[in-house]
Amino acid sequence: MRKIYLSILVCIAPILALAQTSPSINATWKPDRPVVFVIGAAPGGANDRIGRALQRALQDSKQVPTMLVVNKPGGGQSIAFSYLATHTGSPYYLGLASSSWLTTVAAGQSPVSHRDVSPIIKILDEYQVYFVRTDSAIRTGQDIIARLKKDAGSVSFGFSTAIGNPIHISIATLGRLAGAIPSKLTAVVYTSGTTTAAQVAGGHLDVGVQSPGSAWQLAQGGKLRLIAVAGPRRLPGELATVPTLREQGIIADANVFYTIFGPKGIKPSELSWWDQSITQAMQSEQIRKDAEFNSWTIGILGHRELPQFLEREHASYRKTLDDMGLLK
Repeated sequence: MRKIYLSILVCIAPILALAQTSPSINATWKPDRPVVFVIGAAPGGANDRIGRALQRALQDSKQVPTMLVVNKPGGGQSIAFSYLATHTGSPYYLGLASSSWLTTVAAGQSPVSHRDVSPIIKILDEYQVYFVRTDSAIRTGQDIIARLKKDAGSVSFGFSTAIGNPIHISIATLGRLAGAIPSKLTAVVYTSGTTTAAQVAGGHLDVGVQSPGSAWQLAQGGKLRLIAVAGPRRLPGELATVPTLREQGIIADANVFYTIFGPKGIKPSELSWWDQSITQAMQSEQIRKDAEFNSWTIGILGHRELPQFLEREHASYRKTLDDMGLLK
């Protein structure tokens, strides 16, 4: 019996030695040339700010040699993802999507879906804010409802980046609470949140609904007034004085979450490397400061759990969009 044990040990010893000296699967690949980061919105808006914050974090930590941001706005971010999908199997292309793109997919308005690319990691959530021009007679969410009760088309709403996205769903919900038919509301879609904010500040729109960061600069400059947070709780810091819609008796949340995708067909080791590297970047001091400044909520969900999460959200969006009459 002793001889048998010795024979087994002699046979497996080289295997054990190899296992101890071999690198893990996640160490078998690392980008050694520039990475292209595709953002489906115009420069300046929430998508762009988030993308460039992650770009800086990855470059500063030396995770990537160079990361090139490419803005491809339009089509509810579907133009950007159609471009990403053409680079099948390449780990040197990434795409940033807000949940607005998933609503575009759910509505049947995108030629590329979340199943045609590789989900890598969900990085954060962002509750949107309702805002008006500083001299507007609208001061609360209830003021909006009161005007919509009299005339469903009397209030013009602006948002980005696509019809039927989480922001539009929030506006439609608010309209329903006023007894208005969502299709009768006046809604204008822009390519970025900063454009929406500028249109409200210029008096071309009554109400904007966008990320806090998109409106904050103009609010600080006295051009805009934030009247509500479309989320379950108030935002921290300087925005803590802005009440939620719920505090005003209105349940019409607008949460936009952000996800990183790669092209279809990238290897498991590449997918895992990006997941771990982006997770590390999102824990950096710089990202923490960016999150605090922009009122982002860091919420990591990795590549193993992410596909199921996206399927659940997709199904939920389809039901809501069907109720709104926006399914293709």
